Amino acid sequence: MSSSLPGNIPVVLEYIAKNIFSKLDLSEKALSGILEGQPLPAPAFRILDVGAGYGKWGFLIRDTFEVMSFQRFRKEEWKIHLTAVEPFGRCITPLQEAIYNTIIRNDLFGCIDDLGRYDLVLLGDVIEHFEKEDGFRALDKLFEHTGDIILSTPLGFMPQEAWAGNEREIHRSGWTPDDLERYHIVEQRVVEDHLFRNILEWLPGTAAEHHEPVHLLIAWIRKKEHTDD
Repeated sequence: MSSSLPGNIPVVLEYIAKNIFSKLDLSEKALSGILEGQPLPAPAFRILDVGAGYGKWGFLIRDTFEVMSFQRFRKEEWKIHLTAVEPFGRCITPLQEAIYNTIIRNDLFGCIDDLGRYDLVLLGDVIEHFEKEDGFRALDKLFEHTGDIILSTPLGFMPQEAWAGNEREIHRSGWTPDDLERYHIVEQRVVEDHLFRNILEWLPGTAAEHHEPVHLLIAWIRKKEHTDD
């Protein structure tokens, strides 16, 4: 996704934090050091950012965790390995090359069988660009490479055509919590994003129906473990 609504940022970062911090050594000694201004004990952690676009999640992860949490300012110090999957070449600049350890310039189904193992996969405003069955196929295939997926998507179908000349930006499906019931939902939330609608409202001549906030579904999911009754 080249660009996306910002209302999902706090929730997605919260879910990422819960994944990363679950790997921390939070002994009594470590906790006392944190209170004295020392960095958190950074774990090695691998994240796959699918449809990374211009790198919003990469920037936020580096700032929120590497710098703010772990006080690691230089790339050679970073402990989080970030891989981006992004087929839209206009999004890839020296900025993204500096933020991500690896950039795969391909669409998901063109590289999914060759992906390694990740602690976490992000699908930020991506799954709505697939037909519904392809979206399920993408999730199922990604669970071959990770145990945890965080996804964000408009709640229900939100029409969108090609953006910036990128046909992959067309919205082809809408998603609700019911669609995710085939997975184990660790946490999920629906939030309102007002910024985009506010911008439309500030523009003269926009219809009243375009002034309503967009609702976003954010979910942290795992593969369901099937057990015999």
